[in-house]
Amino acid sequence: MPIRVDLASKTVLLSPAALLAPTSRRIGDGRGDSMERRWIGQAVHRRVLSEALASIPGYAVEKAVRHTFAVDGFTAVLEGRLDGRFEDPDGTVVVDEVKSVHFAEELARLAGSPRLDRFARQLQWYLLAIARAEGRPVRGRLVLADIETGDTRIVPVEWDEAEVEEDLVARVRAVLRDFFGELALAEAKAAEADDLVFPFGRYRPGQREMAAAVARAVRQGEQLLVEAPTGIGKTAAALFPMLVEALRRGRKLYVLTSKTTQQEIFRRTLEAISAASARSVRLRAKERMCANGVVLCHEDHCAFAKDYAAKLDASNLVDRLLGVSPHLEPDLVFEESRSEQVCPFEVSLELAERADVVIGDYNYAFDPVVALSGLRDPASLDGALLLVDEVHNLVERGRGIWSPEVSEAEVRRLSRAIGTTSPRTAAAAQEAAEEVLALVLDAASALPPSTDAWNPAVDLVPLDLDRLDDVRLSMESLLVRHLADLRNGAERVPDDPVLGLYFLYAGFHDVARRAAPNGRLLEAFDLLASRGSDGAKLSFLCKDPSRLLGETFDAAFATVGMSATLQPPEFYRDLLGLDPDRTSVLSLPSPFPKENRTVLVAPGVDTTWKRRAAAMPRIAALVAEIADACPGNVLALFPSYRFVDDVRALLPPLPGHRVLRPSDRSTELERNAVLSALREEGSRILLLAVSGGPFAEGVDYPGEMLHGVVVVSPALPQVRFEQERMRLYFEERFGRGFEYAYVIPGMTRVVQSAGRVIRSETDVGVIALVCRRFLQKPYRTFLPTHWYDEAPEELAAREPGEAVKAFFAGTALRVAPGEENAQLPTAATRDVELAAPARRKAPSRRSRGSSARSVTSDEVD
Repeated sequence: MPIRVDLASKTVLLSPAALLAPTSRRIGDGRGDSMERRWIGQAVHRRVLSEALASIPGYAVEKAVRHTFAVDGFTAVLEGRLDGRFEDPDGTVVVDEVKSVHFAEELARLAGSPRLDRFARQLQWYLLAIARAEGRPVRGRLVLADIETGDTRIVPVEWDEAEVEEDLVARVRAVLRDFFGELALAEAKAAEADDLVFPFGRYRPGQREMAAAVARAVRQGEQLLVEAPTGIGKTAAALFPMLVEALRRGRKLYVLTSKTTQQEIFRRTLEAISAASARSVRLRAKERMCANGVVLCHEDHCAFAKDYAAKLDASNLVDRLLGVSPHLEPDLVFEESRSEQVCPFEVSLELAERADVVIGDYNYAFDPVVALSGLRDPASLDGALLLVDEVHNLVERGRGIWSPEVSEAEVRRLSRAIGTTSPRTAAAAQEAAEEVLALVLDAASALPPSTDAWNPAVDLVPLDLDRLDDVRLSMESLLVRHLADLRNGAERVPDDPVLGLYFLYAGFHDVARRAAPNGRLLEAFDLLASRGSDGAKLSFLCKDPSRLLGETFDAAFATVGMSATLQPPEFYRDLLGLDPDRTSVLSLPSPFPKENRTVLVAPGVDTTWKRRAAAMPRIAALVAEIADACPGNVLALFPSYRFVDDVRALLPPLPGHRVLRPSDRSTELERNAVLSALREEGSRILLLAVSGGPFAEGVDYPGEMLHGVVVVSPALPQVRFEQERMRLYFEERFGRGFEYAYVIPGMTRVVQSAGRVIRSETDVGVIALVCRRFLQKPYRTFLPTHWYDEAPEELAAREPGEAVKAFFAGTALRVAPGEENAQLPTAATRDVELAAPARRKAPSRRSRGSSARSVTSDEVD
């Protein structure tokens, strides 16, 4: 529980953890050694208390404690939970506080340490609370438990009631001093907020309406989804009103993105807003902020972690950095931290605690392993504002976070590496690896062998949480021994295989605990075993991340999620876990002149798997015709790299063109080379890539870089066991299994890809969709309504190449109404929920049901 000061009631709510935080959060005491105590400490804690319950008459555990006292006109309330208590024969209340310690490494240096002082002080506050509440004699015991052997040692804690109370009052006075200091600063920020002006000379069409909707949402504590075309200026329209509200109300604003490239736009916009009193920081991944060479966050293994707190305080680094610039970039934080010999990543987290705006990846809010403390704890999120960019990506990211796997191949690779790099713990590490491997092999033992890497044998398997817990304890014991060996001089190596094995399994086990909070899997999760050409795997499938994502959204004061593609809105509301009663949707039309772009569909082509081979020559010819008709570069996108290569092999000659096909796993260097080629004046390049890949989303093609996008096929996800499990789940929960599992993800990629062409009022280009299904239900339902006037059939083009030539020649060649309809599927236009710019509630969860059905070969990509 964070510290809360209420001026109206003149109360201060406190917890022992919050009062001790300034001296316990540092590396080596708090964050740094949490990895070796997080799980095993809890297990040891439970075992010690269970033994006390069994052996001490009248023993009680996990009892709430509350102490109320006066401090300078305020009523302070300290709330906590003691571990255990019982009564001596003479009526004295004995209070136990259990703490996990590694006896072999830490017990000798614990005496007289700040860490022991914190243990004792927490216990003393509990003794004071019980003495005052019950008026009885009390005494306290620290029960130290060894995280390696489970042995315990009892340390009596002496206490002086007057001294303990004086210390508690002094700490609360310090809290109040900090509070009033921060209050004065908050008042200055609020005053500046009232004077801030929109950072650009004028609002673009739709921008003012979006800014007003965002301001209303963050003021009223709502959850707003904004669907607006690329180029409308979503970043400024959302960031400006949210920053104003954050400064005005003393709230923290978190800007969350799926790609680092998006963060640069927010940084530039913050600079343009130029709020002198606001402080912002951009976070970078821990591995990229490590100055140690080996990511091993313990003061015994890292010079930048050693004496972290003392060096940080002596250097005054955090205050100095906050005074350098309103916005702090990772490079500056890294260099300044390295010069002071303190951990750059930890310093960036310190800065995030003090900043008004924090810019970072989705993971800092939603991945429990790396989430910021201010975003991990629901109580700390109260009052926070969340701005989620490209929010459509968060559904799949959430699934990925909560769908870990342990593979036979990876465990065997780590096992082989262990023997060569960790000789002191090799035997124990190999034993732990064998335990993990046995889990995987046993789960997959009933599956038939498969040599197909793309279609392994897969099936559901039961969850044995007790066995998973036992393996976790073995892994924790291994970690304790391994870290002790490293402290005693064992060689530290990059990509330490023992740590790799530990974190591989720990991540899997953490999800198991969240997926089965009561020992049984939640409906949103499956446990799968598979066997393919690369061996066996054991994995969780998170079909629906809404419950876990929703915990963060529900805790925040207000959320704004924005994207160019949020159709249908109820899909994103439901799978993001947004509250239907708090969620509204704003949909804005394209602000750009219609005459600057043409959208056409080639309906005479069938790209389904069943008919693809026969259609391939025509597809290749169409792509070439469109590329030849465009005066500049064209991006052609396909469902898979195999599809790319099949079309490339059949492409007719394109005189004057270069055909580029980046590698399947292109590096940043290769991607930059491709983009540089597209920027060359007068270039005519046909770029072949995949829908959903790095050239289809999250990249800008400004100016003359791109004149056309060809999207071949609706890009449905591959039909496989996992996707079918999602379809069945969505059918059961929402009545829209096929749409939610296949159509919406595929069509979202299509619309995102199409948005690469027109990104400003001066851009001119063509969007061509190749497949008959784009004009059939349900696919046509998800085409943007601003692409056509009355109905999607208007987009049909018998001769796409000629239509493109005509467009660039300044005319529009379209199929006359009714001329092509004999070849087209008949389908009525749906009722579009968001046809006009309007802010409204998303439809109810089952408002537009679809019939339950399987995926057929006529629909598969």
